[in-house]
Amino acid sequence: MYDTTNPKDPILAGHGIAKFLRSHGVTRVFGIPDGHSLSFYDGILATEGLEHVLLNDERNAAFAADAYSRVMGMLGVCDAGAAGSMNFPIALAEAKGSASPVLAIAGVVKSTDVLKNIPHDINVTKTLEAVTKWTGTVLNPEHLPRFLKYAVKQAINGRPGPTALVIAEDVMNSNEIKLKEFMPRIGGSCSLNSCRAMAAPSEIEQAVSMIENSRQPAIYCGSGSLISGAFEEVRTLSNILLAPVFSTISGKGIMTSSQSPENLYFGTIGLFGEKPNHKFIRTKSDLLIVVGNRLTEDDTANFKVPSKRMEMIQIDVDPSEIGLSYNPWGIIGDPKDTLKSIIETLNAHQIQGLIQNEEVFKHRLKNIENLRSDHLQYRQSDNLLWMDADPIKPQRILKSISDIMGKDDYLVTDASASSRWIGPYFPVKKIGRRIISPRGVGPTGFGIGALIGTSIASKQLNSNRSNSKTILFTGDGGLMNGGISEFETIKKLDLNCIIVIINNFSLGFIKFGQTMLFKQRYYETDRPKTDFSKITEAFGGKGYHVDRLSELDHILKDAFKGEGFKLVDISIDPKEFLPPNFY
Repeated sequence: MYDTTNPKDPILAGHGIAKFLRSHGVTRVFGIPDGHSLSFYDGILATEGLEHVLLNDERNAAFAADAYSRVMGMLGVCDAGAAGSMNFPIALAEAKGSASPVLAIAGVVKSTDVLKNIPHDINVTKTLEAVTKWTGTVLNPEHLPRFLKYAVKQAINGRPGPTALVIAEDVMNSNEIKLKEFMPRIGGSCSLNSCRAMAAPSEIEQAVSMIENSRQPAIYCGSGSLISGAFEEVRTLSNILLAPVFSTISGKGIMTSSQSPENLYFGTIGLFGEKPNHKFIRTKSDLLIVVGNRLTEDDTANFKVPSKRMEMIQIDVDPSEIGLSYNPWGIIGDPKDTLKSIIETLNAHQIQGLIQNEEVFKHRLKNIENLRSDHLQYRQSDNLLWMDADPIKPQRILKSISDIMGKDDYLVTDASASSRWIGPYFPVKKIGRRIISPRGVGPTGFGIGALIGTSIASKQLNSNRSNSKTILFTGDGGLMNGGISEFETIKKLDLNCIIVIINNFSLGFIKFGQTMLFKQRYYETDRPKTDFSKITEAFGGKGYHVDRLSELDHILKDAFKGEGFKLVDISIDPKEFLPPNFY
């Protein structure tokens, strides 16, 4: 019997996997079929509510599962055969760095065919172990349900991340296990539904003491604050303390970008952050509250902002992320619940009365006003450099995109230059993860797969708003690296998305490095002048090309009208490689 609804009946293992995934809320699997996993595909076909999304490259399937997971806030799943799974590692490494819960399923040769010179007899497990939280190999049908449950628990609990199951073909095709073994038996269990790790009371008390003794605290959020959903807690704490809020690029979305006096979010810090923020951290703040933030080299401008001497509280669900390059007071716990405990303890200590102390209140209010004034002055002078420039600058393109985008639209970026530009130049209109950017390890080529995953998730979440769009902001090098073969996938799926290319006919990030470090000795960084608009039209989309500033706004507005697959290829200033280093 291939399929069954009777829990006591044996079921084909591939069908059992499909039903297991569906019972855990999974509705999409991204991947490419292989002869070793055909029973799994038959199981997806037989499982109501579970669909497969066919891509043309396994790497893009894993990127799509990652982006889908970030937008949906749940497990993303990708699949491949033995040889195809060799395309997974860079995508799973990005998912691990970005704390995305992704389950990769790899079908491999029969357990009885190992060491028989079968061409696909590849050590997939060893390959994937280095880039996942956990990878398991299933050679015995009896082990499959247990390994599935463990893989999901590992993916979603603690600091989320990718896991992988390598399943032999004969296990996929077995019918020895009863359906009930694949189904959850008890609802509401933390182990299968993700838990919030609670911080120790002593750690909270010490953090509160540091806050109470601080003259000017500030808050620095990373992607972990978004994953945790700590939006209200960050806003409340910043208002209680009159503490400005900053973020990494991947932390954008913790608060909106607004000029209103009650909004204390001031944008990004880091290698391509904003100069007034760096000035504030260096000269005004004496305590930095770091929330779900890995404090990477990029996020700290080569570990200079904040300085190594700064007093710091670092909150993270993963103890291994605390204190890698700094010496903070570490709090191990879920950011949302940890901040809630800090707020409750501060209120119990009557912190409101402390802040209302006239001297403290005036000091912090003046600091905030000066920071706001510094931002205004900086923007006014910076805008003069790119607002009316021709050739077009990337900053100007982002302004035009932002002006057109709605609050329910999503922005995806590729790695390299395109993700750096959004730090200082793309304002947040709505809280949440509406910017999907590869800051885990920064693999070029992330954009196309992530565009597909984000578009599908957006459509699923905004079914009552069919005009919600997903925009990919990428360079010409990143687009070619990602694979234009997925244009076929975008058209086939009838996705409502727009690709905007900042085209400098080069590998801009590498060329920047050769400019700064090797005195403009350029080598292997120039690209042909490919007409991406015509390629788009060959795949059934609508292509546009922009060469002059006078064309930019009206062509982008036209591309945003209606639905379907659009691409806007924009020639930019070839000398504008990256945002200015605001440090």
